[in-house]
Amino acid sequence: MDIPGAAAANAAVRSVEANRRELAQLASFFLKQHSAYDMIPVSFRLIVLDTKLLVTKALSTLVQNGIESAPMYDSLESCYAGMLTTTDLVNLIQYYYSNFSYNEAIEDLGQVQLENYKELLLRFKSRQTNTLCANPLDTLYEVSRRLLATDYSALALVDEDTDTGSDVIVSVLSIYRILNFMAVNIEDKKELKEHSLYDLDIGTYGDLVTATMDVSVIDIIRMFVENNISVVPILDENGVVLNVFAESDIILLAREGLLDELNIPVSEALVLRPDDYPGVHSCSQTDTLYSVLDIIRKTHVQRLIVVDDDIRPVGVVALSDVLRALIV
Repeated sequence: MDIPGAAAANAAVRSVEANRRELAQLASFFLKQHSAYDMIPVSFRLIVLDTKLLVTKALSTLVQNGIESAPMYDSLESCYAGMLTTTDLVNLIQYYYSNFSYNEAIEDLGQVQLENYKELLLRFKSRQTNTLCANPLDTLYEVSRRLLATDYSALALVDEDTDTGSDVIVSVLSIYRILNFMAVNIEDKKELKEHSLYDLDIGTYGDLVTATMDVSVIDIIRMFVENNISVVPILDENGVVLNVFAESDIILLAREGLLDELNIPVSEALVLRPDDYPGVHSCSQTDTLYSVLDIIRKTHVQRLIVVDDDIRPVGVVALSDVLRALIV
């Protein structure tokens, strides 16, 4: 029996837990000192979709504006009705591509209003309308815990009109914006700089879903849906990371009118990206949390691919992984 080895392993686990607890206490204290209202910019554009809109027109609004989510509003009941997201679009594509022709899908969706969208989503396994919301006066700590209790990356900030009692959609708050706000404004950055991803056990490792450049877009969309993921690393014949294909790339395909040509290889889809696309960003397990937050803040990426010394993928760090490590 390897008692010394077991003792060392237990000590390592306790060290990771101690590191995470110390950092989480610091970050949680900061988040409790600020409300969601502090995150609302002085000037911004907010797109809100009326539930009387047809699904096709609503999705077209996401595509045309290059956004990944938008709140929905029931003007009849004067209330917030949930969020329409890129993930919903991915699930729609998978469902209709498997069961109908492109023209049949467009005809069907062209008759469905957003108010009936929940019934449509019930056709998809484990998918429901994102009705998550928070009050602007809720602390960022409360908002963060609410987000981490789901698989959503953003929620709507909803207030009440004191005269009418109607919901007022104030803004949309994402995990990215919370992390960016904290990385810029937290005063004591020592803990962020001292601990690595490995120290804090941040990220998902092992059994990664990957693809190569010749895999079709529709096959990657199936990977998204079946594995409940939003990004797939694209590798060469040696297993080296060349690129990634993300849910946001579906928006680009839709903008180019290529949703009826999803059998094209991913290599053709990737060339549609604009010149200002942030690119593929990777990190190693030895990178500090501070450096990872700095990459996220400067590049606006939603996740990082964790690679080894040979640039082979070993894991993925999503924004939710980082935020989870910072919450007590």
